[in-house]
Amino acid sequence: MRVLIAGDCPAALLAGFRLRTLRPDWPVSLAVRENRNEARNRQPAAILTNPVVSALPIGDKAVRAALEGILHRTAGITVSRWRDGLGEEAATVPGLAYGTAGYAALRDEFQRLACAAGCTLLDEAAAADASDFDLVLCASRDSLPADNSERRQLLLVLDIADANVAFGFARISDGLFTAVRIPESAHRSTLVLEADASTIAAAVLHAADPAAVQAFCSQSFPFLTSGASVAVKGGWRPVAGGSITSRLDGKTVLFGSAAVRLHHACGLQLRHDLEDAEALADAFVGGQGDLDDALQRWQDVRARRAASYIRASDAGAEWLAKAGRNFDQPMEQFALACVTRSLRMGYKRVRDASPEFADDIDRLVAGSDASNAPPPPMFSPYALRDLQLPNRMVFSPMCMYSAVDGTPNNFHEVHLGARAVGGFGLVIAEMTNVTAQGRMTAGCAGMYLPEHVPAWKRVTDFTHIHTQAKIGIQLAHAGRKGSIGRSWEKYDLMREEDKWDVIAPSSIPFTPDRPLPKEMTKQDIVETIDAFARAARMSVEAGFDMIELHMAHGYLMSEFISPLANRRGDAYGGSLQNRMRFPLEVFEAVRAQIPGGMPIAARISATDYDPDGVTPRESLDIARMLYDAGCDIIAVSTGGVTAARRPTQAQRLYQLALCEAVRLEAKVPAMTVGGLVSHTDCNMIIGSGRADLCVMARGAMNDPYFPHHAAHEQGYKFPWPQPYDRADETVIKAS
Repeated sequence: MRVLIAGDCPAALLAGFRLRTLRPDWPVSLAVRENRNEARNRQPAAILTNPVVSALPIGDKAVRAALEGILHRTAGITVSRWRDGLGEEAATVPGLAYGTAGYAALRDEFQRLACAAGCTLLDEAAAADASDFDLVLCASRDSLPADNSERRQLLLVLDIADANVAFGFARISDGLFTAVRIPESAHRSTLVLEADASTIAAAVLHAADPAAVQAFCSQSFPFLTSGASVAVKGGWRPVAGGSITSRLDGKTVLFGSAAVRLHHACGLQLRHDLEDAEALADAFVGGQGDLDDALQRWQDVRARRAASYIRASDAGAEWLAKAGRNFDQPMEQFALACVTRSLRMGYKRVRDASPEFADDIDRLVAGSDASNAPPPPMFSPYALRDLQLPNRMVFSPMCMYSAVDGTPNNFHEVHLGARAVGGFGLVIAEMTNVTAQGRMTAGCAGMYLPEHVPAWKRVTDFTHIHTQAKIGIQLAHAGRKGSIGRSWEKYDLMREEDKWDVIAPSSIPFTPDRPLPKEMTKQDIVETIDAFARAARMSVEAGFDMIELHMAHGYLMSEFISPLANRRGDAYGGSLQNRMRFPLEVFEAVRAQIPGGMPIAARISATDYDPDGVTPRESLDIARMLYDAGCDIIAVSTGGVTAARRPTQAQRLYQLALCEAVRLEAKVPAMTVGGLVSHTDCNMIIGSGRADLCVMARGAMNDPYFPHHAAHEQGYKFPWPQPYDRADETVIKAS
């Protein structure tokens, strides 16, 4: 098997060394550049996240020793920001350990190992014809087209003594420049400057003139440059966004950065590439089946790993590109958001590495009344109008399909009571429909019959008497998604005689096999608004502390908001202002029926995952309209208006960036929900100012006592209800 490895980079050279070591019977040729100066100038240093070498699946002692000898170890990250008229601020998160390395040093060392193992070096030009080889392994994307998601960056190299990893942000008018400093050694760093094309042009840096760049960096990034001269290497070029390419193409196999490109600041590209090279070489040894089978297994395994890295890369890149909206945050909070931007680092790691910094965050979140030992962010109180929540943890309204003609029963008392006993500061009862017609299933809860009030009051009384939790109710109307079976009945298994007529903004069924809704008349709209107002009065009588209006997930108010479900030609359709008319009229009617100190939340779908539906940008306007009308907080969710599945539903914290945009860009209080399962995430989210409240759904279904378990894990004294006092005598591992 004659093998050619192309892509003169550390991953290619490592693959050559490992392949020759594992399969000495295979001739291996490496295509290398005769003159590496251009590549050396254009390639930034790389970060290997902590733990450095031990985190890599490298068993070869020579490779591990080579990495240990090259890595520059650094502890701590400094984050600075600069803006017109206010100058520079900076905060340091000490203790976070990283290993960084220059690509040139890695290439030289891995080439030495490859040559010692018997690899043959070929000039790239001579290796252009691969017809003499049985297998071609390509590790470089230099010859491949750029990704559509890429932006433009300028690569700058400068000498800084005893350098550490640092991030800098400069807000110039409406534009944002981001700079990342990555040390190659104790005396040399790479500085990567990034901005969009319009910002670059506005700053008159589009020509990458060295003198102009030097002056700009000295003014905007004084901490990062420390007065050092800036040597510009090349011009503006595309920044890699998270992307993955099919790895197998005939006899050519793509690996490393040829298969997966990550944002330069995520600190994962080199780690991915070396892991990829190691796993690829291993695939050729001791596998079952033929070569194609081995390569397919390798691709399947690595694709799953790559998807995780791409999510981190995309999350980090999006945060960096939009960090200007975070500039009003306290500097320590801004720094925490920066170092946790990829969502791979939680609050626990920050606290373990830098306890004093974490203490500052705890005090900042707790406010001016904080003691010398403030609670972790997730346990800090929060106020909504006159309602004081004991902590930031919220149990999400989850449909239980267990009511009878809308009436809750013992199941609801136990179900919701368990989460209140479990320590959630706010428990929100499931989607509760304001009419019988507005139910999704025959088992859905309601607030439309007189007997509903005392039934719900048993639930609220238990919560208030036996726990410190507050309890809210989510009022809704299912619209065109009504008249279906329960979830465990696969929704569509419902007898024809049990179905009822449904209404919607337009006569468009949710799916072709779902009921065809009647388009609502003006009278239907008035009656439905009255039903919401009546349900609000009943909710006050039932003892609820808060109301959440369900304007998400494709139910009636969401259907009015989304152009995918609303094709009306009257005052309730067309523009966003018109499509928001019905939800706002509902809101105003509800607000008029409840005490002034009682808060109202609204749950919205911040995207329909369809370019013709509600977009993340439009969701900011939706949030502002609701806030201006008196809404106290927005629960930021996604999807549901069509049958298309949320493309990212299984991912951790998949809706967090949208919540952060509502809170910091629209400047509306917001709570996040979706894939939230750990206290380290909750503390990171609240501590970094990405959300005001953390809402748990499936995670709280799995562990109704999550807040208490989380407190135990953190060593925080969080009181149980008195009958449960002895629970603290046990040793419990938090989920």
